[in-house]
Amino acid sequence: MARQEKKTDAVIVGLGWMGSILAMELAEAGLNVLALERGEDRDTVPDFAYPKMIDELKYGIRLKLTEPPSHSTLTIRRSLQETALPYRVLGSFLPGNGVGGAGVHWNGHTWRALPEELRLRSYVTEKFGAKTIDEGMTIEDWGVSYDELEPHFDRFEYVCGISGRAGNIGGQTQAGGNPFEGPRKRAYPLPPLPTLLNGKMFGEAAKAMGYHPFPLPSANLSDAYTNEYGMQLGPCNFCGFCERFGCINYSKSSPQTCILGALK
Repeated sequence: MARQEKKTDAVIVGLGWMGSILAMELAEAGLNVLALERGEDRDTVPDFAYPKMIDELKYGIRLKLTEPPSHSTLTIRRSLQETALPYRVLGSFLPGNGVGGAGVHWNGHTWRALPEELRLRSYVTEKFGAKTIDEGMTIEDWGVSYDELEPHFDRFEYVCGISGRAGNIGGQTQAGGNPFEGPRKRAYPLPPLPTLLNGKMFGEAAKAMGYHPFPLPSANLSDAYTNEYGMQLGPCNFCGFCERFGCINYSKSSPQTCILGALK
């Protein structure tokens, strides 16, 4: 017999980063929101608590937090001459499974799109000529520009408490930051994570070769932080259980640490 549920204004299918953000925006607009998730309901406590989460066999090797290829997969081919075959073993692409999605086990690299990437067809044409783009190539411009998206990039960084060093604020190059990024209106909410000895050695060698090393923008927090929803996060303690693991320390930005506690 069919079960009759209470009516709601909006249904979100999948409660990862995108679903959590959409749910919060709709809830703040006054709508009643229901989220559906095919995986487990997880939270920092008890699901990511020590010592449960530091099981490298379960999470690092057997990928317990990812979507098993036997449930849902993709077909991959490297050329038109190959037969597209489904993924059977996950590699660098690790789709999420459960509440929080891939935002639970991601490594926290938080790059913005470059202005050129959002108008890629035009950029390639201007830079290399129209003949560079063969007939049938799917390279296209996006329907929105970097300038239109910049306020949304900025807000996401401040919801997450991203650690980093800006390289371009209002068109002005900033020392020590990414000199290739698009202009941003303000600095990251937190300073970059401390650079360890190996990073310092790499940076010095890169500079000596004429390159421009900079600390990557990271969702692993360099200091305590409270976001616009009142969610509190702590500084990263460099435990090393980041990618493929849920953070035990409330130090990695995720739907759980940044949104869901306030949304529920």
